[in-house]
This record gives sequence, structure tokens and C-alpha cells, in this order.
Amino acid sequence: MSSPNFFSDPVQPPKPWATIVMPIRKCRATVGRSLDALLCQKILARCEIIVVCDQFDDDSLTVVRQHPLRDHWDFIEIFHPGRGLAQAYNLGWKAARSQYVFIMHSDCYPADDDAMLRLVDCLESKGAGAVMPLNDIPQGDWESMSLWDRVTSAQFRHAKPAHALMGKFDLFRREALEKVGGFDEERFFSSAEDADMVEKICSVGKMAYSDVIVIHAHQHPSKSAFKSALRKHTQLGEGTGALFRKHWHSWVFFTRAWPVIGVNVLKLLLLIGIFIPPVSIYAAGLMLLLSIYYARWAMLTCDWRVVLIPFAVSLMFSFFAVAMVRAFIRGRQSFDYIKAK
Repeated sequence: MSSPNFFSDPVQPPKPWATIVMPIRKCRATVGRSLDALLCQKILARCEIIVVCDQFDDDSLTVVRQHPLRDHWDFIEIFHPGRGLAQAYNLGWKAARSQYVFIMHSDCYPADDDAMLRLVDCLESKGAGAVMPLNDIPQGDWESMSLWDRVTSAQFRHAKPAHALMGKFDLFRREALEKVGGFDEERFFSSAEDADMVEKICSVGKMAYSDVIVIHAHQHPSKSAFKSALRKHTQLGEGTGALFRKHWHSWVFFTRAWPVIGVNVLKLLLLIGIFIPPVSIYAAGLMLLLSIYYARWAMLTCDWRVVLIPFAVSLMFSFFAVAMVRAFIRGRQSFDYIKAK
């Protein structure tokens, strides 16, 4: 008696050459440009894109579904309940069918059409577990920013492209992700998960650096309020505190991250110093000077509120420092990612 089970297995579809993991949420204004850049990429074979969908209150997913890239690449949609970037990355790469996994944000895109080929070539030629691209920030939208967006973006004004693993267009070898267990979603919610991944990759292999430029075309709402800046600094502070708690015993981490550690510890020491009478006036003065340096380009804005910037940035630094200590004590980030957006 014959049975369908006795026939040979059907031919399995070929695995994609590369996988793009893209978390999406409130990104209808930018995701189209990101997908356009992928459509223009020179690739060796068919690829796949995995969109990890957060809670929506716009038609971002509709924009993705209607994009012509769907006719050329395999599309996979994963829905998750808003647990932040670390979990979204993990859901994406674990579903990937390729050995090359690109983590890409929906407001970023590679500047050149051979970016994927060059990143893969860098990964293989260096025998690395991951590759950092050069991250660049567009300078043409400065005039359209609100004052408080200029304050938070001033550190990137006239900045040159820099190497960083920030989820903008990072390439990972799937084997390396499996070896380190992926991103730490227990400690990190929406900040510093990428910096933690650098430490994890370096602990089991090597990090490579590419000359591929990735554009981070972050949207700047024209009516961005100061409270958004406070939320962002709280988010970053908690991520930093959780990162310091996890790696405080690692000498390699300190030697690699000492500039960041030094600046953030200085913010905390100045905040503490403000409440110590013998040194309070000096601590306050140094805090204001640090704030002016941080927001120096925003200080040139023709707006009467520039006189408030040193005090506002000092408050931002204070929120950062308090959040950093709180997360260091808890050992994890607990900032509400949904409310921050």
C-alpha cells in the first residue's frame, strides 16, 4: 500500500544569502527610504528581511507591505509586545535562515549600493564575528530642528563618521550570535544592548571595522519638547548603569570604554558635589561649563531660551546620573520604552 509518507521529501527552497532584521515602530516617514536602499543593493543571491513589529499607531507596516522590495526578497513578519530592541533583535536573528545577519534600524540606510557585499567581505577576510560600519549623521536638517532637539543633537554637529555597533547596519555571523546567546534582553530594554554585544563578541572572537558608511536619518519633530530630552537621558542613563554593573569587573571593558566611563562618572560626581556645601559652588560651575560644551552648537541659536540651555542640560545630566545609579543597583534597565517614544 502506498502512502504519501513514502515519497521523497519535497525540494527545500534555497537559503537566503543574507538576512536583514529590522525592528519597526512609528517609522512610516523613514522606512521607505531604508527599503529603497536595500532594493538597490548588489547581492549574490536572494535575501530575506525580517520585520519585527512593535505596537503601532500609524500605518508603518502598510508602507512596508506595499514596498516593491517584497517582489525581490523574502519577507517575514514577527509581532512582539513592545519589550524593546534587545528582544526584537533576538526574535529576528533566531528566525533568520542565513549565516549573515544584518541588524538595521528603520531610519537608517547604507550610502553605497555595494555595502552588503563589502561588509560580508570584511567579515570573512578578517575572520570576525561581527563588523562595525561607519555611522554618519545628516547635517542638512539642523535648521528645521526644535531648540531642544538641537541641544541633544549638538554633540553630533559637524561630527565625522565613526565606527560603532549601534544597530544601524551591523553585520553579525549567525554562529557568533549563537555562541554568545544573542542580545541580553534580561538586562537591557532599549539602550546599551549594542555596547554589551561588543563585549560579548570580543570575548569569543574578533570585531572587524569596515569603511562602509551608514546614514542615520533620525526624524526630528519640529515641536519636540524638553521633557522628551529628559526621557531620552533617563533611558540612556539606565542603559549605561546596567552596562557598568554587568562589566564592572572586566579590565578589558574599562580599557576600551574609559572615555565614556569617565564622562558619565563625572556627571555623577558633579551632581553629588552640588549638595556638599564646601564644594557646591565649584561643582555647579563645572556642571554648567560641561553643559555649555555639550550644547555649544545649540548655544548659537537665535532664540531667547539659549540662556536656559546650561541649566536645562545640567538637569538632563542629573536625570542621567540618577538613572545610571538606579540601574547599576538593580543590575538592569527598567525604563519604559513605550512611554519614551
